[in-house]
Formats: sequence, structure tokens, C-alpha cells
Amino acid sequence: MSSGDGSSAQWVTVSITVPVEDLDLASGVLWDAGVAGIEERAADDDDDRELRAGLLADSVDVLRSALRPGWVASIDPVEADEGLDAWREFAQAWRAGSRLVILPAWLEAPDWCREDDLVLPIDPGRTFGSGSHATTRMCLAELELLVNVGDSVADIGCGSGVLAVAAVRLGAARAMGVDIHTEAVVVSTANAGACGVADQVEFAEGSIELLAGQIFEIVVANIAASVLLELAHPLSAAVSATGALVLSGVLEEQVPVILEEFALRGFTLVSTAADGDWRALVLRRAN
Repeated sequence: MSSGDGSSAQWVTVSITVPVEDLDLASGVLWDAGVAGIEERAADDDDDRELRAGLLADSVDVLRSALRPGWVASIDPVEADEGLDAWREFAQAWRAGSRLVILPAWLEAPDWCREDDLVLPIDPGRTFGSGSHATTRMCLAELELLVNVGDSVADIGCGSGVLAVAAVRLGAARAMGVDIHTEAVVVSTANAGACGVADQVEFAEGSIELLAGQIFEIVVANIAASVLLELAHPLSAAVSATGALVLSGVLEEQVPVILEEFALRGFTLVSTAADGDWRALVLRRAN
């Protein structure tokens, strides 16, 4: 989740050069600050990597405060529209779980798609990058395992809407996505239409307070760990008695504090997915 309207707000380009062993940690710091996407490049030193990202200018102070000693960072203003679409040239279709294929909406489906695949044409817009981050892949794979026909699903910090759209294509009767980013609602709504699920998916600008009083069989939140902690109470309250809570945007080192906080809300860990240092956690209410 990020703040402001990405279509008109001031953006900066952030470059951070870090040792290879700090790569996932630095990525986590960038996502926590609210970057729109991350590109990894080789650095001059073979033992280092450069991470480049787009960030709203009013989040720069948050990023600076989280940088570690030894990391080399530069922050440069971005002219309107400069480079915001450059990544599209390199976008590719990608698989999540066993049946979901996320297809950049401007491309043709690749030959490796199978007849029983669920191909979702998604255009993430300018604000959300390619959408293929490890945490998104893991959340999609977990939804494939968890969604039952007729379920209701909430997607907190919906971004491009891919998780809510996928949930309905997997059999959910309805899904609702919320995001504090204005552009997310526009992008997500368009993607729901392109995937033929507009009548079953609703997107709204705001945070989880918009769901107050509603209960869902599955609640998925792929957002920064710090925000998961802040929203622990409303996230827990939105899950049905037998439902599942899927939490991602979490680094391995952040898992213990996340589990401790949600244990206080009556939840226990059911399964963990891992991709590098990133984790996706599935929790249910303890019996």
C-alpha cells in the first residue's frame, strides 16, 4: 500500500547499492517505504547489487531512516511520465501455483500455457510495476490451495487487483479489494473487467476500515510487515471463524513478531511458503 495519487504526485528514483547478502533485506526496506516496484542490477563490484525503484517523494524520509550502514543510496527527482512505462518492454507472462498464469495484458498468451490454466490478463498500470514480486506469486499459490467455490475474499492493499481477480476466477463468489492509493482502484477495476469478473469484484479507495462489520472466508494482505502489525486487529476481525488469513510482504526475520502479534488475536500458523528471504504465512484461528 502506498499513499497519494500516483498519477499526479511527485516521484523520485531511488538507487541503493548493497552487498549480495543484504539483497532481500534491502528489498524489504524499499517495499516498507512504499516503492512502486524494484529492479535489480549488477553493480561495479561483483559482491554488490544495485536496487532501483520508484517512490513517492513524501516517503523519502521513511526510506532514509531505514537505510543500513554501508548501503550507498542516491535519490533523484523524476520528470512527469519519465520512464514510468520503461519496464513494460521486458514484461513476460508468469505462472503462480499450478494453474494461474498472469499475462501482461498487452501480450499474447505464451505457447507454454496449458488448456486448464487460468490465464489472467493484468495491466498493473504505471504505479505497481510488473506485479511479479515473490510475495505476489506466493499469495496467488496460496489462494489456489485455499479458495473454495462460493467463498468471499478480501484483498487488503490490492494494488493491481490481481489477488482479488484470481480469487474469483478460482471459484470465490465475491471479492473486495481496498487500497489507499487512488490509482489502484482505477487499475484494479479495469483488470476485473478484462478478466470477466467485474460483477463479482468490488474495489474501494481506503484501508481495511472500509470492511468494518464484513466477514470473509479468506483475507489476504500482501503489504509491508509494519502495516500488518498496525492492522492486526481489523485483519483478524474480518476473518470468519473457520476462515484463513494470508499474510505476506514479510521477510524471514520479521516472521516471529508477526506470529506473536496475531497469536494475541487467537491465530496460529498453518503453513509457510518461502521464496528467498520472503515469506507468505497462512493462519487460522486456534481451536
